[in-house]
Amino acid sequence: MTEHFFRSSGYLQEDDIACSDGSTFSVAALPRFLRTLLVADGTVTKSLESWFWEPVKITPRSQEQSLLTESLADISAAPGAQVLRREVCLTGKHSGQHFACARSLIVLDALPAETRAGLLEGRIGIGELLRQKGVETYREIVALDYISKNHSKDDLLREFDDDLVSRSYRIRVGGEPAILVTEYFPIGLYSEH
Repeated sequence: MTEHFFRSSGYLQEDDIACSDGSTFSVAALPRFLRTLLVADGTVTKSLESWFWEPVKITPRSQEQSLLTESLADISAAPGAQVLRREVCLTGKHSGQHFACARSLIVLDALPAETRAGLLEGRIGIGELLRQKGVETYREIVALDYISKNHSKDDLLREFDDDLVSRSYRIRVGGEPAILVTEYFPIGLYSEH
């Protein structure tokens, strides 16, 4: 997962992306707004609120602290590091519709104490919290994937009865990769009819 996408451009010359199942998908074939979300290196909550024209809330699904048992290449964490694993959905406050779901792995010691405490409460999105607390960060999109609707083995992805596209990005805090986030978007929900 160490490739970088959209570092200096919102366009890919070669738009066929290799998927985790060995197939490929065309980024150009995705709905336009969904492509915009995949390229964005900021939080998606404000964009979702504007597109669907309703407030978006964080719906926690799971959150647990643990110690890493192995090194992870995409973030600066050695075995024994205290991490927070978190799953949430971004949900329309009025409609109850899940617009996206996300998995995060956060190296807790890499964050300021106040930010760490806010994350442990689990009521606010990571990007929103980092912005609210004024934590300087840099985001790098490191993976894109297409997941067919036959993803029923994954409990989080069963929230959607649709093919999904995902993006994974790491967030650097103080120059060090400290957070890895994968966001999942149901393609049909973003289709422009």
